[in-house]
Amino acid sequence: MKILYCTNQLSTHGGIERMLSQKINFLLQQNKDEVFLATFEQLGMPDVYPLDNKLTRFDLAINYHKNRSYFHPKNLVKILKHYFKLRRLIKKIQPDIIVSVSYTPEQFFLPYIQKQIPKIKELHSSGIVVGISGKKEKKSIKENLTSIFKRYNALVVLNKDEVPYFEGCNTVVIPNFTDFKSDLSTKYVKEKTIIAAGRIAPVKQFQELIHIWKMIHDNFTDWKIKLFGDGEPQLVTELQELIQSFNLESSFLLMPATANLQEELEKASIYAMTSATECFPMVLLEAQVSALPIVSYDCPFGPRNIITNEFDGYLTPQNNREYFAKSLSELMLDESKRNYLGENARQSVIRFSKENVMAQWDDLFNQLVFKQ
Repeated sequence: MKILYCTNQLSTHGGIERMLSQKINFLLQQNKDEVFLATFEQLGMPDVYPLDNKLTRFDLAINYHKNRSYFHPKNLVKILKHYFKLRRLIKKIQPDIIVSVSYTPEQFFLPYIQKQIPKIKELHSSGIVVGISGKKEKKSIKENLTSIFKRYNALVVLNKDEVPYFEGCNTVVIPNFTDFKSDLSTKYVKEKTIIAAGRIAPVKQFQELIHIWKMIHDNFTDWKIKLFGDGEPQLVTELQELIQSFNLESSFLLMPATANLQEELEKASIYAMTSATECFPMVLLEAQVSALPIVSYDCPFGPRNIITNEFDGYLTPQNNREYFAKSLSELMLDESKRNYLGENARQSVIRFSKENVMAQWDDLFNQLVFKQ
């Protein structure tokens, strides 16, 4: 089977980029599919995650103006260029199936290219952000555009709570997986560290974690928080300034994104997540592989589909800093509780193994291709 993935780039750290790289590598290592990758703004940068050398790839070099809306005339011209270059590439490859991954203009015009080829849209954000349900007489431009998802042969969402947001779509639930493997023979010395990780963006609400730490850090002077991530420079500056205003520079550490996140997770004692929305955060799976108890806001909708409250972590009411601080404090004070939740987490994550999840993708590909 020929499988074509379409995304913007694989040069920056992020959950979508990591997940796509792992899927591509798994498919190629099975030696039964040809896999193609079309990017359109790689900008000559190296891949942030390694890719199997059997991958056939193309960069269309569209390079949208990032500081302008896609509806700006300069970007509208680029959308036309993108359409025609992608159409030529698809005609050349003649894939059996096409998967759209990123949140960029290609997802809206792809269904109109060679309609006989089955196409899948992957969604990695919550339907709260991109959903198309509702009976409103007047819909926004974004809602009208996302209604194009109905034209895909399948719309893949990451958890069952997302399905109601996409009325009229052929919606399929396939979660993320993790290929992290915990090496039980290596015994890391557990540090009194709380870890958080992700791209620095408003949806991650890392400022919440700073405010929470301000509330309790005086009671835990031997503990630290490490936040790993790169992102919007202005937001990084704002987080740094907030840390400084609370005099937390020695205990709340902003760290760049790391390729050695698993080692950091293995050494840490707790994972914390304060996002506004999370569809299915891979980093929580990676924390569970590393036997970390997790404290997370019960945001829509990923954490509740990964964490079982009080069994392998704590789900706290959304944006309730006091409750979150209480849960963190309880774990910091009780090593046996951390060990209990962490070991349960290590067992829980088995259901999200790479083999189990990729079998679901294989089934979907076969259903769409061979029913034609």
